[in-house]
Amino acid sequence: MILHIETTNRCILECPACPRTTWKNLVKRPVEKTDLDVDLLEKFLDCAQGKKIKSFLLAGDYGDCIYYPDLFKLIEKFRDRVSFHLVTNGSRRDEKFWTRLSTMLTSADSITFSIDGQEDTNHFYRINSDWNSLMTGLDIMSKGPAKLHWKTIVFKFNYDKLNSIKKLAESMGASWHAEKTHRYEDVNLIPPDDYVENNYVFKETFNQNIPIVIEPQCEKNAKIITADGYLFPCDWMRNPRTLYKSQLWKQKTYWIERVNMRNTDYDHALEVIREWEQQVIENGANGSSNLDVLCKMKCRQGCVADNKINFV
Repeated sequence: MILHIETTNRCILECPACPRTTWKNLVKRPVEKTDLDVDLLEKFLDCAQGKKIKSFLLAGDYGDCIYYPDLFKLIEKFRDRVSFHLVTNGSRRDEKFWTRLSTMLTSADSITFSIDGQEDTNHFYRINSDWNSLMTGLDIMSKGPAKLHWKTIVFKFNYDKLNSIKKLAESMGASWHAEKTHRYEDVNLIPPDDYVENNYVFKETFNQNIPIVIEPQCEKNAKIITADGYLFPCDWMRNPRTLYKSQLWKQKTYWIERVNMRNTDYDHALEVIREWEQQVIENGANGSSNLDVLCKMKCRQGCVADNKINFV
């Protein structure tokens, strides 16, 4: 079993489509810094289902795990229980940090660097990224035991340069893939239509009270623990444009507080999520207006996105 963990909402980048940037633009103030409580997490997972978890995915919606103050404590605490997969933008950490991280990881672990261009273009979307420091990170991690991967999102500034980015990634010892997205925020970033993931784009017809067969991906995908200590059915749900309109949030006294790590354990939180999943399925079948827009986008029948672009 895999558990997706958002260790922190700290990040030094300002990517236009990041939920943290969206939040700042909507409410006109930064997201308050929050970090996961490692000891509370250990207590939360001290139960039957928690002990079955064999892998942690350290990836954030709002933050990046390399800026988490307790990253090394987390790895040390769970080192003998799980493998780790880290996803990071890789910027502005020094040689000392990367060397220590590399020595703490094993061949069962992996790290993905999210890099969308080369030295002259990566910062077009990854605003505030620092090329030299992320190259330092890549170089050090390539010499360690953990598997190394490079992921590129397709934008207007890189769609015609994917092969050269792939070659650079492989020259650094990393495997590579490119992904389509439908989130840009800045129209100047949108590539040609062939490179846009249209499967998830919101459709007006979803506003009509018609039955929609919902196949919740949260039934089979990793649940996410947020930096402030809540278990969510999926990380998609947490974009500020959708979360605060969702039934999950509107009925937060019933749903959200029952999945708060401070109030329960992983076994009981999972029961709450499964109850919520069943309600989503029933709302879809009944054509309910209470069916969350994100569930309509991501989990309607037939909506199986294949957004990876692989090159031979």
